[in-house]
Amino acid sequence: MSFLAKYDFENYGDLYVLMPNAVGIGNPADIRALLDNPTVRKSDHYKTLRFTGTDNTVSARDFELANLRHRQLGPYFNPSFLSKMEQKIMDHGIVSIKKKWDDLIAQAPTGRIEVNYCDDFLYLAFDTIGVLAFGNQIEELSVNDTQTAKRVASLIFYLGVRALLQLLPSWLATLLLYPWEGRYTRFSEYAHKSIATRRNLIAAQANESQECKKPADLLQAFIDAEDPMSKVRMDSGQIHGECVLMMMAGSDTVSGTLTWAVHLLMLHPEHYKRAVDEVRSQFSQDRVITYSEGRAQLPFIEACLYESLRLAPITGGLLPRMSPKGGITIQGHFIPEGTVIAVNLFAANHHPAFWSQPRVFNPQRFLDDDSARHNVLTFSSGKRVCPGRQLAWREMLTVFANILKDYDWELPADYTHLGPDVLDKHGCPRQMDETQFIIIKPARPDRDCRLVVSKHK
Repeated sequence: MSFLAKYDFENYGDLYVLMPNAVGIGNPADIRALLDNPTVRKSDHYKTLRFTGTDNTVSARDFELANLRHRQLGPYFNPSFLSKMEQKIMDHGIVSIKKKWDDLIAQAPTGRIEVNYCDDFLYLAFDTIGVLAFGNQIEELSVNDTQTAKRVASLIFYLGVRALLQLLPSWLATLLLYPWEGRYTRFSEYAHKSIATRRNLIAAQANESQECKKPADLLQAFIDAEDPMSKVRMDSGQIHGECVLMMMAGSDTVSGTLTWAVHLLMLHPEHYKRAVDEVRSQFSQDRVITYSEGRAQLPFIEACLYESLRLAPITGGLLPRMSPKGGITIQGHFIPEGTVIAVNLFAANHHPAFWSQPRVFNPQRFLDDDSARHNVLTFSSGKRVCPGRQLAWREMLTVFANILKDYDWELPADYTHLGPDVLDKHGCPRQMDETQFIIIKPARPDRDCRLVVSKHK
């Protein structure tokens, strides 16, 4: 979705013709009603997000399969099971980035270092989701090994290009995609090997009459997941698809939100100060803040993450649905059967009827306001809401709260192209340029995502 397409709703309203046989919608109430309607299917566009020739949680286009997958996986994304993974989440998230930054600061003569926080958040997200979804410790953050990052980036690019080329003859699409096919294949093989290794481990324990000590992670959850109604489990291909999906979606959601949250706080010093004062008044420097502690004691910091999700939603594009049999009425207009209804989540998160001064970064709008949180649709809504959103929140809040507590942040001296006093045409601090290809991310992280950090004393 281009920058202009995001703001189509400002010119055309809550319902507008996007292209022949396609309309766009941006009203949060309309979007929630549409996404929760069991007769409304995802469009065939989502076929491109199949990884194994079979559907996954995102690519499933009808409610029956989506409901089956939610029944299978729901127990593993609830607070009880997520708490069992908390130590791994902490070790590969905040503990890992603290160790890296502390070691670099200790070696710096001035006690101050410049970091690329976009890269570091990507590394820790890959490490965390890697150990949870593949059972392997990738350790990208500590050694700056970018191979997995490049494979995932290639996968995202490959899938996006494949989606764009789906109308071309298959032979031509195959030819154009060839440069990325090898990386995608190797990543796919890595997933298959991880699943096989885990199955063999559990089988070996059973054969040796050992107590079966199943790891508490997403890989084991996918293997064990069972529909309580039909007792159906996922086969190896479906497990593979969910693992790859978690690596792609889980890493980008977490790293992207953290990146935009840091960037936005640096553009608004008054909010940065309030966030720092809140966390440092509640916790000592030697305390590693857990998710439950952050939720209970850091409402403003949590609000900063909500406002980042609202102002800079990571999910890119216009999410396409199909008008159901018999058509559907939206905003008093009849939408004929078979029409594509493109959901503009960016519009929903900026709708002036739901958000006062929607272009302004204002975390206070989320303090003691459950309705505001309900209206942030970055993780989608209804029965198609992202099942991994609670996992993402555990990663984001623990990292964000702890780095605010433990480090002082400032923009580099040569960082003059953006800042609190560099305003856009609306009078708001100008945000860094973005690029959109399935997800929205910084266009120039090497230039725009630099931060000077020092240990808070």
